[in-house]
Amino acid sequence: MNFINIKAIDAFDLLSKKVNSYLIDTRSDLEWKTTGIPDLSSINKETYLINWGPILDQNFFDKYKKFLLVKFNQKDTLFFICRSGSRSLMASQFAIKFGFKDSFNIFEGFCNENDHNWKKSLPVKFI
Repeated sequence: MNFINIKAIDAFDLLSKKVNSYLIDTRSDLEWKTTGIPDLSSINKETYLINWGPILDQNFFDKYKKFLLVKFNQKDTLFFICRSGSRSLMASQFAIKFGFKDSFNIFEGFCNENDHNWKKSLPVKFI
């Protein structure tokens, strides 16, 4: 299977319905602290955080692969989010390469300049 682009509201709906589904935020520490992170507490889930970049060398990809394989089962459904949908797209594509079958990119992003991003339409919390 390939990655699938999905709207933020549809990702939240699937996360609330699918037991083995997880949200992974690929933004930076600074972004998490200044703009918040998706709040999944209303559906009894948490957001997983992995800092995607700025240097993407082989060590990073080895670390990223280990993160995915330790935290999740390859049959789980993974949703990826970043500010604009770019880093999460790459993260989603690499998840497929690492053997994950259901990998979604939230293309509207967390706080991208559109009216349907996560921050404008869904729960957010600050860490």
